[in-house]
Amino acid sequence: MERTGTEAACRGERRGLARTFSLFRRTMMTSAPFATDVPSARTDASVPEWFSRAVGRAGHSSFVEIDGAPVHYLSWGLDGPGDRPAIVFVHGYRAHARWWDFIAPFFADDYRVVALDLSGMGDSGHRDHYDGMTFVRDILGVIRHAGLGASTIVGHSFGGARVLRACVEAPELASRLIVIDSYVRFGDAPVPGGAPPRRHAPPYPDLASALQRFRLMPAQPVVLPYVEDYVARQSLRQVDGGWQWKFDRGLPAIVLVPDEYKLLSRIEVPVDFVYGEGSCVVDDALARRVLASFRRGRGPVVIPDGYHHVMLSQPLALVAALRSLLA
Repeated sequence: MERTGTEAACRGERRGLARTFSLFRRTMMTSAPFATDVPSARTDASVPEWFSRAVGRAGHSSFVEIDGAPVHYLSWGLDGPGDRPAIVFVHGYRAHARWWDFIAPFFADDYRVVALDLSGMGDSGHRDHYDGMTFVRDILGVIRHAGLGASTIVGHSFGGARVLRACVEAPELASRLIVIDSYVRFGDAPVPGGAPPRRHAPPYPDLASALQRFRLMPAQPVVLPYVEDYVARQSLRQVDGGWQWKFDRGLPAIVLVPDEYKLLSRIEVPVDFVYGEGSCVVDDALARRVLASFRRGRGPVVIPDGYHHVMLSQPLALVAALRSLLA
């Protein structure tokens, strides 16, 4: 697969990664332990130090009411200088903000950083109805509540598509966009299928049973075990009788906004497109077609040996690529 744009990013990775990790190590030497109501993740020798330090630099938890539901977000560095640029991270479908716990802290010394839980996912409230604009209003409402102003907005998978629409709806809140392995459906493409989870399901009797049932959608052949374990634990909450997934089982199987691709040409800020080399969602042809729809599309940047959930297979390569794009 062609890797246009990757060579330059990788050169930037090699030059800047050592400095990044050195600064990151120093700033987190005195960080408070990561707080969670889920029993601690694995701590064996297979967990690298960088990961432990990243998730140990806990984001500050906040809520804002949007259209009648509490929307949760994590933040790093909002109490620092207000003139620093801002980055907002948006997760994929049925995922949550803590997919960014080991990515976001790498940017917290230079940026004001936010990662939100979309409605019906993570620690945000559930709704009676969801549509494509529900999640757009979540993104814009969090940016306004956190006082970020025009931000770099990074969206993965489903989150990338919602980020694009958010920029159309409120261009004053976006300074640039980075879209990671997001499917954009053009008019001649088939409608993707998907089966919703069971509307009601009994809780798992214990945490171990629940963790064994964690599955990525779509599945991929390479996932770092310590990352998967962490993300799975943060996907669960304890309830009467056991453990259950945080996402709302009332979420629709897919969220489809007809002809939304026609709006992409209205986006005036730079848009970078990143995807995993082994992704089953995005290939080079789709990436280039999406980029051609923007006025200022750039890339694509391909993460070697990455898959759709690129932060679960190549987290450090993703960090380095993002830092290179933001340099």
